[in-house]
Amino acid sequence: MSEEKHLKEQAEKAPEKTENEQASRKSLDPTIFLVVLLAILVLSISYFFVFALPAMKRDQLGLEKAKYVQEKELQQSYVQCVEDAEEEYESYIKLNGRPVEKQPGAYSAPEYIWQTADKKRNAALDQCSRQYNH
Repeated sequence: MSEEKHLKEQAEKAPEKTENEQASRKSLDPTIFLVVLLAILVLSISYFFVFALPAMKRDQLGLEKAKYVQEKELQQSYVQCVEDAEEEYESYIKLNGRPVEKQPGAYSAPEYIWQTADKKRNAALDQCSRQYNH
């Protein structure tokens, strides 16, 4: 019988220990939870500032560079188009007019030649403006 008492006492003591252990675990759990939560938060913020933000800025800079290069090429193409229109105008006058004596680079031509050359040049310049959005 004494053994039965002894076993009952141990059985009663064991739940006390587990209840005490459970109570101590319950008091530690919120602390551990908060520490883990804060660690995750800090790591997330660190990841953003160390990896994600620089990558985003690098991509944005790459897009801005590409846009700048494209705009520069568009401007150069427009300038080339205008130069071609002016060159065509001068070529038409040289082809259909005659050089003026003692005035290098000056040409004489009938009025209809000048008007035709102006119309062609204006049409070419309008085409350049439409094509390159100027």
